[in-house]
Amino acid sequence: MAAAGNITNREHIESRVLGEQVALMCRLTTSPLTASVVIGAMMVWLIMEDYGLGPSLVWYAALLLVLLLRWRIAATYLRRPRGLAETKRWRTAMLAAAVLGGACWSVAGSFLLPHEPTREVVMSVFFIGCTAAGMGSQAPVRNAYACLLIPFCLPYIVTQLILGGDRVAVALAFMVYIPVVLVIAKRQTDSIERQIRLAIENESLAEQLRLERDRANQARLDLQEQLDEQKRSTQRIRELNIELERQAHELRTANNDLEGFSYSVSHDLRAPLRAIDGFSQLLIDDKHKSISNDTRHQLQRIRANVAHMASLIDDLLEFARCGRQALEFGRLEMASLAKYAAEQARHSRLNEAVEPTIEIGELPPARGDEGLIRQVWMNLLDNAVKYTSKVERPHIVVSGREDGERLVYEVHDNGVGFDSAFSSNLFGVFRRLHGAREYPGSGVGLAIVQRIVTRHGGEVWARAEPNHGATFSFSLPKPALRAVG
Repeated sequence: MAAAGNITNREHIESRVLGEQVALMCRLTTSPLTASVVIGAMMVWLIMEDYGLGPSLVWYAALLLVLLLRWRIAATYLRRPRGLAETKRWRTAMLAAAVLGGACWSVAGSFLLPHEPTREVVMSVFFIGCTAAGMGSQAPVRNAYACLLIPFCLPYIVTQLILGGDRVAVALAFMVYIPVVLVIAKRQTDSIERQIRLAIENESLAEQLRLERDRANQARLDLQEQLDEQKRSTQRIRELNIELERQAHELRTANNDLEGFSYSVSHDLRAPLRAIDGFSQLLIDDKHKSISNDTRHQLQRIRANVAHMASLIDDLLEFARCGRQALEFGRLEMASLAKYAAEQARHSRLNEAVEPTIEIGELPPARGDEGLIRQVWMNLLDNAVKYTSKVERPHIVVSGREDGERLVYEVHDNGVGFDSAFSSNLFGVFRRLHGAREYPGSGVGLAIVQRIVTRHGGEVWARAEPNHGATFSFSLPKPALRAVG
């Protein structure tokens, strides 16, 4: 979901950037088009003596039509906002009009060159001025200046080469001139695009800051209201605390009753499951020759589901047991417990062809119930081995450290990982983030870990990224130092 939101935001920014580029080019086109009318008239004056009034006016009329078309496209686009697809179509239309305009200008430079050298030099100067002037108006949109410049200058260069003589030097100069100005135009386009993008991002940032300011003001008002309410409600809070203690006592009693009930129900479910499994096996064995393949398959599915339910009941009994079992505190050599659990996890791995590398660092000793903490290590390492079973080189690192008044232990793997946004769901009973067919299990192991660690006064948490491994951590209170003597 987060990745999709980021993609959508980027697409929105790119759409706005393109729209602003096209709109800027439309606004900047007006002045150069007006100047083109004047320059075109001056070029008519230059060529009229050699080619007559008729051809000169025909060319000028064609030029005016193209200029009017470009102005009309720019003015129409600016009338209202456009969507991304529509903006791309208008950009294409403007680039096509630029190509047409460049081709129209090239007619004067290729087929209507003045015969008198002075006027021809003036014509070349006009060409250079027109190409340079067009850069500013076309630079906002990528490749727009190239669409104008290349059809503008290429026929002129070919004509100069054909005419030969000193004109070859002019053609070569234009051949050098074109890539130079195209590079300059590209840099201008990049600069304009960066400025537009920065302006849009700044708008978004300003809006976010405004929202944060509004939230901060609202939070301040809410805090002030809460403080006033707290001053008025001190006596009521004392009364509520007394009621809360009573309810907490009732809740503890209810939890104990619920654990006992879960244990009894889970225990009583074993007998009918054994009966279902046994009778299914008898049907398969006694009627092996007469039952159909479909019936045999259905009986086998019944037995498989019975076995799965029995596994769930066993895990549920284990979950209830770890909540009822009395704690026997003693010194815990966490490194030894982790090594034992690692060895057990290696033997129970899903992919026997690949043995995981389990690296156990220095682990500070702790205090707790040895059997229950061993179960914590076994569940965490078995979990790590399971979810690295499909990795080419599974690697698991166990580490520990002191963090203030607590001891923190971590199991990091390079397995399939998960989205950390759903990490709180991992520690519930029968909660899973991956399918049971892909990674077998009942979804009780991490719930048992949380129950045991919580009973020891610690915490459990996890962080991960999809396909980049996971880190499961738990903390225990640091053992108090005993006085000597």
